[in-house]
This record gives sequence, C-alpha cells and structure tokens, in this order.
Amino acid sequence: MSDDLPLDVRAAFGVPSGPARLLPGGGGTCWQAGELVFKPAPRPAVASWLAEVFADLRGPGFRVPRPVRAADGSWVAGGWAAWTVVEGEPDPVTRWPELVAAGRAFHAALAGVPAPSWLGRGRNRWAVAERVAWDQAEVEPAPELSDLVEALRAATRPVRLPSQLVHCDIAGNVLFADGQPPAVIDFSPSWRPTGYALAVAAVDLLAWSAAPPGILDELDGEDDIDQLLLRALIWRLVTESLGRPDPDSRQAVRRANEPVVELLLSRVSGRPMTTGPATDADIAASVGRALGCEITGLRPVTGGHSVARIADRADGGSVFVKAAAPAELVVESAVYEALGDHPFLPRLLASTREPMPMLVLEMLEQDHWVREWTAPLVAATRKLLHEVHTLPAPSGVPVLREMANPWEAIAADPARLLRMGVCSRRWLAEHLDTLHAAAEAPVEGDSLIHRDVRAANLWWHDGRLVLADWASAAIGDPWLDHHLWLVALHAEGGPAPDTDQGPHATAHAALIAGQQPLLAPARDANPALFDQRRRHLTVALSWAARLLHIPPPQPPA
Repeated sequence: MSDDLPLDVRAAFGVPSGPARLLPGGGGTCWQAGELVFKPAPRPAVASWLAEVFADLRGPGFRVPRPVRAADGSWVAGGWAAWTVVEGEPDPVTRWPELVAAGRAFHAALAGVPAPSWLGRGRNRWAVAERVAWDQAEVEPAPELSDLVEALRAATRPVRLPSQLVHCDIAGNVLFADGQPPAVIDFSPSWRPTGYALAVAAVDLLAWSAAPPGILDELDGEDDIDQLLLRALIWRLVTESLGRPDPDSRQAVRRANEPVVELLLSRVSGRPMTTGPATDADIAASVGRALGCEITGLRPVTGGHSVARIADRADGGSVFVKAAAPAELVVESAVYEALGDHPFLPRLLASTREPMPMLVLEMLEQDHWVREWTAPLVAATRKLLHEVHTLPAPSGVPVLREMANPWEAIAADPARLLRMGVCSRRWLAEHLDTLHAAAEAPVEGDSLIHRDVRAANLWWHDGRLVLADWASAAIGDPWLDHHLWLVALHAEGGPAPDTDQGPHATAHAALIAGQQPLLAPARDANPALFDQRRRHLTVALSWAARLLHIPPPQPPA
C-alpha cells in the first residue's frame, strides 16, 4: 500500500521524510511517522476542538495521546492533525475491570467541558441511530433486525440523568501497557449520561467478543444501567441495520446480538432467561458432569463468537471448552465426531447438547499456537490441507451451492467497501463491473473444506500440526479452501497468493475480495475483526486486480 502522507504535512509538523506506517484501525487512514500519528482532518474545526480538549486533559487513572501543533501554531496542517504515539494494546475482555475504571476516570476529567455547537447534528448512520436510541428520531429497521429493536424499545423508559461529553467507542480504544495507566484514544464524542459509554462497550463485547455476562456486574454502580444498556444495543442494531444492505450480513448481526437482547430483557423484566449466554457456573457444572471430575476454575479465552473457556480440573490439567447456541456448534460437532481420531484435530474429550451445547477438547499449550509463518510451516499447512480435502465428507456438514455474487451488494451500497479504506471511490466505479463478472466463482465440490485456515487456528509442535475451529466447515471446492488460505497467509506476512494459485484463481480472488466487506462488522463494534477483514480485502483485491490486468487498488488520498 502506498504512503499517502504528504511530505509537506510531515514538514509542517517537523517530521523528516522517510517511511510511514499505515496503522490498523481508524478506517485505514491513519499513519505513523517517527513518534507521531497523523490523522486526516476533513473538518478542521472539529479536529481543532478535539485537540484543544485533549491538550488539557489529565488523569489520574488514564493516559491520552497529546495533540501536536504545526510550525504555524495551528492544530491542522494540509488537512491532517498530528498526535503523539501512546504505548499499549487493546485487551477489552480480559482487562475489563481496568477498562471500566479508566473509562470512569476519563469521563470524570471531561465533566464540565461544554458541548461544541456541531455535536449531535451529524447525518451519518451512527448519528441517526443514536437519535433513534434516545427517542429523537424514527427509522424502519431491516426486517432481520426489526423485532429485536422493537423488543428493546418496548422495554425502555425515560432516563433522567445528566449528560456530558462521553466517548461512545471506548471498547477497542483503550490500550493497556505494563506499568502505565490505560490509554484512551480515538475520541468519538457524544452528549449522553456517562454510563452510556460503558454500556456501548459492554454490549459490543457481549455480542462480538464472546465476553461473559458477568462483565455487567462491573457496571452495577452506574445509575440506571439497564436502561443505558437497552439504548446502547438499540443504537448498535440500528447502526448495523442502516449499514448492511445484504440479508446474509444482517443475519450474522442477528445471530451475534440475539442472546444479548435476551440477556438485557431478562435483567429488565426480572424473568429467567430461556436462551442466551451461559454463565461460568453453568459451564463449569456441565464440564464437570461430562468429564466426571470437579472443575476448580475457568479462565476466559478471547476471540471467536462462541463462549470459550479454559477449565482447570481438580485432578490436574486443563481442558478447552466451547459453548454456544446449538446452530453454532452443529457443524463443528459433526466434524469432531466423524474425524476425531485424526491427529490434525484437537482431541475431543466430551460433547453435550443439554443443558447447553458444548465441546470439551484437549488443551493445547499456548506457546505453540502459530504467530508467524515460516517456509516449513507453509509447506506443512499445504500438505495438511491436501490430506483434509481427500477425506470422506462427514454427514451434518453443509454442502456449498452457488453463492450470491457479493459485488451486487457492493454495487447497491459502495460504502460497504469504501469504509474499509482499501480503494478509492473512482477506482471502484471504474472496475466494479469487471470484478462482478469475474466473481461468478465455482464453489461446489465433494471435499471437506475448512474455510478459515489462518495462523490463529493453527497449532504446531513436535511435528504435529493441528487445525482448530471448524465452525465454518463445508463440503465444496478444495481450491476455494486453498485460495482462502493463500489470502490469509499473505495478509499475515506470508508469500503472495500468485506463487501457489490453482484452478479458478481469478474467480475465487474476486469472490473472496467481495465477501470481506460484507462479513466485516462495524469497526467500532469489533476493531480486531474489522482489521482482519480489511487485511484480507487488501490482499484479495490486489490479487484479483493482477489476475484481471486492471490497475491495482489505491487507498483514498
């Protein structure tokens, strides 16, 4: 990807010429050069206001990046603002109590800062959805989400709490570094009760990061927290409804959020939950019964949409547990039950359907999960995929049929792709028809395919290569599986896909590229998954362009 940070902007902020690094998040538009982070400032008045607020913001209990003035004393130069780099990484689920404490300290420091005149007047989907959540506007949600929104709205009542400036995108924007207070970055201002910011973070983590329901206990001290949670989830669902034109994508949003809706409604009504997230006590009891031993503790595992835990046994050792809605585990259970004796699968120790669907698997040592690709690992993965593709297809695994062309949804709403910052509007307009025609890809076949082969799902030690997380498995074209892996491989630092491509590479590259924007959540709902999809889109779209002999995609200037 080319460096879009202008030389005159670097000079204005005193940064010498040299390579700049495109940063994850931020819509793919922020760059680091030297010790500064540069962010586009399309609205200089807004960027200058933000800089003035952060210039004087102090802890205790949190850090913030500091704005940097240009040589002429202004906060914006050439359409860009500059900020100091802050150390840390997001870890919102495992460090949730620290995030909550930092959020409270941050908002306490903001108390008394007046609202700017432009706040609350936006027309983008986030601003519209917030007005809907606070009974200040009406929209008709998409049919896949309308009943969830209406159920939540029916449970709301007036909230009579004072409002102030709040950060409404805090879940993925708190960075943790050893020995330092948490850092709060990328301020998304709104004028709401302070507890609303943490409520938005909580519902996002419950839906998209498999956080346990117990994270809500940390918010018990917030006034009217249940009502704030209801409005936070309404905001998220309406935002997704307005931003997703394709039914399949909206169904994915529904699956992720439906248990959270049930959880919140049960809290408000006082009735027991009939469905929804399992508690750690439920999981521990079920694992103990399945294994015939006592479980002394559970530890969280981040990532994925199912609830994943490490369970410690009283008689020694640990096991890995996945618990989810029945539909989420049916495919994975079918694979383990049919092929569980193969060494490339984690060993299945137990499985249950009642009282909750659950898989109990061997615990694979943390140190041997793949973190970087080497030539021997690439060769071993290629060999493993060939082995998987020659196995008899298990019953209970869905058979792929002709797929909808994803470029039709992108043509109907180009913003779905453009929001990811991988190509310009002009480039997309010029080449969309070519990509649409190319993506009529063959996907049918007789092979078992994994469809999510990437470093995070591979474990390698003493010659044994394990491929985990079979929730997306299907029966289809093995070359589709191979090409999906090549895209992930290059996105994670491995060789370009051209070096190992097979039949239908052009069609599969165009198909894979078109699917990424439709599968990506909103960036502020799950920044890690959004960035993963953006990296895959960058690789697949560039690969498709090479094969189609069209100019490479360039990020917007």
